[in-house]
Amino acid sequence: MDVFTVATAVTALSATVAIVVYLLLSHHLTTQSSSWPKTKQSLAYIQKVVPKKKKIQTPLNSLNDFIPVGEATAVHDVVQLFVRRGNEFSVYSIDWEQEVVVLIRPVDGADLKTHPFFREAQRRKAVEVLCVPLERLQDVASAVADEVAHVQEVFIFMTARCGSTLVTRLVEATSVAQAVCEDDVFSVIHMAVHRLKRSYQQGRTPPHHSCYTLLSNEESTIGLLRNVVTLLNYNLVTSDPRHRHVIFYKFMPDVILLADLMARAFPSAKTVFMYRNGLEVSESLLRPYVQQWHVRYVAYRAMTRLGFGRLVSHTAQADHAQCFGDDPKFSQVHYRGSGFFDLFTLWVGVMDCAADLQRKQPEHFFHAVIHYSDLVNNKEKTFRLLMKNLGLKWSPEDPGEDKDKIERALVEDSQAGTVLSAKGRRPGEKWEPDVSPRWVGQWEREYFEEVCRHAGNEIPGPDFLLPDTIV
Repeated sequence: MDVFTVATAVTALSATVAIVVYLLLSHHLTTQSSSWPKTKQSLAYIQKVVPKKKKIQTPLNSLNDFIPVGEATAVHDVVQLFVRRGNEFSVYSIDWEQEVVVLIRPVDGADLKTHPFFREAQRRKAVEVLCVPLERLQDVASAVADEVAHVQEVFIFMTARCGSTLVTRLVEATSVAQAVCEDDVFSVIHMAVHRLKRSYQQGRTPPHHSCYTLLSNEESTIGLLRNVVTLLNYNLVTSDPRHRHVIFYKFMPDVILLADLMARAFPSAKTVFMYRNGLEVSESLLRPYVQQWHVRYVAYRAMTRLGFGRLVSHTAQADHAQCFGDDPKFSQVHYRGSGFFDLFTLWVGVMDCAADLQRKQPEHFFHAVIHYSDLVNNKEKTFRLLMKNLGLKWSPEDPGEDKDKIERALVEDSQAGTVLSAKGRRPGEKWEPDVSPRWVGQWEREYFEEVCRHAGNEIPGPDFLLPDTIV
């Protein structure tokens, strides 16, 4: 370690203190005990709630995001309830302790599509939760399955920071399809599968019986995924003024590890993969984390090289962002557990999985592959090609299309108003390319390539391009 690096770490460390304290406090607030039941529920129930106020939501959605108000109301015939009112509720999460699927009802008149992220809109707008026992989920889904049998699903897998939110905003602006941007329930299911797998590997007992019995069998996991999507489809089609029956679901990066099961659950679904240069993804994620302060980035990089990166990373990163890095093949990688390690293994893991799916199951993966640079350089042309590859007939000139809405989606910052907006823009502000100097340099590239080598060299570096990428 050179003297300059040590000096930089020491002098800039104070700039990171506020972030570390805030993240530690946030972590404490999100992990403290709640007043929700901790045992299996045999009956469905409805509970009025008040959302907890959180500036940054790093854990996956759960009942702990809400404060229960008043007494819960037992639902003795949840199937009939759902037939009457099911369109009011959207799937939010799964509580493995209570063995229930959690659905939320938003405040009357709320449009959950106005926020860039569906999961965040659900959390902020919820006034009531409906908890359905897992053992009754099949009955509930069967009661409404015929109503959504015509739905065409499109699944978007991605690396993050690759323009996928923009695509969902564009889809939502069209008359031919609607889009859900990151419903957390899929990551909740994946992480339960992931933890179960790790428990087996390490000889530990799975934490929850329901998780063990349901997810240890692939067919029952497929059934769970199919039922969850059925309920989501029902809510989305019936609550959409245009009743659009083509639905895009954009997942968080970790869900690509469920892609094979998703394909088996929905063999007619179309799939999309979106990605970006790995170093650009990492920098784009780190910039909001350090609040766009280069000195904080330099400090964190120096702390990582000094061996202190782990101290900050695990308060800032959620488990689903670290699920690739806990693979034993990365056990000898330097700076294990740091933010750089988490981000690099995340990108490499997603890309490796995408390449494997593309090679082994070309009939399912992928119907369209989009690189960030192509989307940014020509948004409308790339979007047209995407829709064409998916077999969807669309043009902004078609009758019934709202040209103004499409134009706004093309020029506005798709993540404005969220902590992930690159420039902290407010909703409605225009997006502009970042022309500032790059923060990542030679050290980051060399470290990235080290991660790639441990992954097995399928993905040689951050510049790797998947075959069949739209250009």
